[in-house]
Order: sequence, then C-alpha cells, then structure tokens
Amino acid sequence: MRSCRNGSSIDISINLHPHWEANNDNDNWATEAAAILETHGLVALKSSSKNEGLIKQEICDGANEAAFTRVKEMHRRIESRGLDPLGISFAEVVCRDDGRRRFDVPLPWIGGGSSGDNIGTPLESTERVAFGSLHDSIGNLVNPMSRQPYVTAAGLLINMPGSQSQHWHRDGPDEGYIDCFVPLIDLNEGIGPTAIQPNTHTSTSNAEEAANGDNILVPLLKKGDALLFDYRTIHRGLGNSSLSAILTLAYAVFRRKDGCSTVD
Repeated sequence: MRSCRNGSSIDISINLHPHWEANNDNDNWATEAAAILETHGLVALKSSSKNEGLIKQEICDGANEAAFTRVKEMHRRIESRGLDPLGISFAEVVCRDDGRRRFDVPLPWIGGGSSGDNIGTPLESTERVAFGSLHDSIGNLVNPMSRQPYVTAAGLLINMPGSQSQHWHRDGPDEGYIDCFVPLIDLNEGIGPTAIQPNTHTSTSNAEEAANGDNILVPLLKKGDALLFDYRTIHRGLGNSSLSAILTLAYAVFRRKDGCSTVD
C-alpha cells in the first residue's frame, strides 16, 4: 500500500499467499513486516489473492454472525435490567460515540498463547467455536513477528451507518503494545475504516495535530486481512456514511511478556 490522501508514497504492506498458514517459510515475511511496523508504526498484512483475505472467509463470516448475535443478546440483557441498551457505561457493550452508532464489544481471548483478564461475559458454545477459530488465526499471524506475545485485550468494533468520525487519538502512551485489526467485511471509505498517521508512534506531537498532517493512510483491506499498529500510533475510526452497511472489526492487543517492544 503506497497511497496517502495527499498523494505521497509510503509502502506499509506485506502481501502473503492466501494459504500462508501452510507455508513453512514464515520468517522472511515476518521479519519484513516487523521492520515496517517498527519503522512506520503500522503494517498491513494482505492476501495476494483478489478474492480472499488471509483469514478464511468462513471463519470471518462465522465470527461476524456471532458478533451480531452477541450484541443483540447483550442489548436484551441490559434492557431487561430496565436500562438503556445504548448507554455508554456497560462492560458488555461499550458505546464509543455520542451518536450511539459505534460500539466496542469486549471478548475473552480464547486463541492460543497467554492472555490477561479480559472484560466480557462468558461465551456461549457456538460463540466459542466462532471466535476461537478467529482468535487462533489472528494469533498465527502475529506470533511469527514476535516472541511470546501476551494478549491484553480482545473484542469487536462495530461501526453502524450514521456514525461520526472519531477524534485523532493514541490508544496509549506505552511502548510494547500492538493493536491488530481484522475486518470481517471488505472495507471501503464509505463504511468507516481506520485512518492512521504513519511515523507518529515515536513522535511527541499532540494527537489532534495529526488532522493537518501530510500523510494520512486509510488501508482498505479485504475481509480477513490484518492491520497491525503500534499502540502509540495516531489514528481514528472514520464515520460510516453508508445507508445500510455495518462495519465489524475484530481486534486484539498484544504485548511482550517481558514488557519490551513487540517487534524484534
């Protein structure tokens, strides 16, 4: 990916064979991806196929269906308490904008490797199958780029039609944390993908200054591809201006157990 909104050129993509998990020669792409992540604060892992992403379509579709079932059930449970299900203070479903069109749904991490205590109610058996397959695939993508990654959070981001763009922000100030976003549908600018400022993970600039930055990347990934970025990299979710398309992203936050940088 070389396109920026101002027409400048930064290449932050690694193209992998769609059957990458069966390829034993993982070290070359992983080393290159880790170097891009360390240099620019982000890297996009993309399938070389025009028709499918890196994580299998049936895994993404199963997780997407489970996501909507879970949100519906969480809203039902909250409403049964006599509360507004679109409120902003629930651990099960967190509203991320004033218009109540963007939600964060925390999940326990059930893929391979170690994890911390994650917010989120227990999963039903069907959800465990759907999210477990997705988490395993995400872990398999990230593991070759790191040493003993530790998952500190996982969940879903749901961006509904009519949402507004977020403010520019960093997810945190600390070194060693990496966000991984995997879209569960194909991305286009109209449904509110993530806009991101490369090379800001080591800067001291205020996040809002990024609005006037020269390089703003909007990676338009296929369903099942992945965007990894340093926790400190300045970014924001764009507004969903579509009439009916709902954007669902799976996310996980990785950290080295020893507290050092995730990349080697």
